[in-house]
Amino acid sequence: MQVKISASPTRNKHFRSAGETQIARCLDRHSIAYRYEHPLAVLDRGKVRIWYPDFQLPGYGVLIEYGGVNGDVDYAAALRRKQSVYEANGLTALVWTPEHFQGDWPARLLDGIEGALVDRLYRFRAARCTATARSLPANVTAPMPS
Repeated sequence: MQVKISASPTRNKHFRSAGETQIARCLDRHSIAYRYEHPLAVLDRGKVRIWYPDFQLPGYGVLIEYGGVNGDVDYAAALRRKQSVYEANGLTALVWTPEHFQGDWPARLLDGIEGALVDRLYRFRAARCTATARSLPANVTAPMPS
């Protein structure tokens, strides 16, 4: 099976919605490679399932799901559940909806990706400092992350 990783314009690609097309164009514009609807194994309710997130950003370890249906309570609940399953599997997923396409939405999308990466870095630094502190003698204090 050939893996589709896009680092090129969206011109000849087919997406399921206008929102997904907009997201893909934004990622392309900023040279962010992605996999579109590439299979991903998740553990859901005790079973391994194959899901197809809209966008996987392999260089960043971030997923983007686009939920294009407004006003449907069941659809919104399914999106929240999907995000919680990703979280339970240690995956970072940004859920984007039509309401997000207001104002300077590309900057907010990029900020969301950056925020996920910064959060991951802070968690790493905190774990590293905790491990360092455990290995130090009792009278020495570990440096705090900056």
